[in-house]
Amino acid sequence: MIDIHSHILPYIDDGSCSMEESLEIARIAAKSGIRHIVASSHGNCFEYTIEEYHKQLAILQEQLRQEDIPVELHPGMEIFVDRNVVRLLDEGKLLTINNTKYVLVEFRFEDNIPHVEKRILELLENGYKPILAHPERYVFMQRDPEFAHYLEDSGCAMQLNHGSVIGQFGERIRRLSLHFLDSGVAGLIATDTHNATHRTPSLERLKAVMEGHYSSKDMELLLSGNPEKILKGAPIVRRKEMFG
Repeated sequence: MIDIHSHILPYIDDGSCSMEESLEIARIAAKSGIRHIVASSHGNCFEYTIEEYHKQLAILQEQLRQEDIPVELHPGMEIFVDRNVVRLLDEGKLLTINNTKYVLVEFRFEDNIPHVEKRILELLENGYKPILAHPERYVFMQRDPEFAHYLEDSGCAMQLNHGSVIGQFGERIRRLSLHFLDSGVAGLIATDTHNATHRTPSLERLKAVMEGHYSSKDMELLLSGNPEKILKGAPIVRRKEMFG
């Protein structure tokens, strides 16, 4: 399995606080069957340089090798979208996922639909492939779930948090994440890991919730197939088309 959204790098953002915690996160991920992780630190909300990011990525990857933890890291960021994002991406000051055109993006939870639409379309018009992180957690999506369908139809992928599906963020968010799954608008699931205690990459509860409700083919697409295509920069499979 492939996790495209994880705050596994230490000392960078609000994720892992130490190298020891990062290694424990990787052990939990490996135990759940995750073999590739995009180290998607918050890109423009914390004070660090691209050089510092790559240094921590290289150090952690070497530690994983030394500890014989079977997880490979890939570069990327979770980017807070504002009017400067396209310019910063073009200038190489923010990272796409694994040097592809895919960009993992987020907004204020209480942002407004016109602003979100404008920024997503701006990314698309400039050749980027936005992936909206945790759409089920946004208030504007909870008020108007059809907006997610519009964005997905426009070319923006929807990435659910596994914690949302299992009810970690409350019942309203759980129901909306299931709606996005059932309607086919969700293209992939990731962990959005922040630590080794309560926001971890363990997928055991997710598998238990989904088994019997979704086919093994669909689960593979959400957790491996589409994330692998993203790592390679290839077009993802639209689940809405699978549903006919």
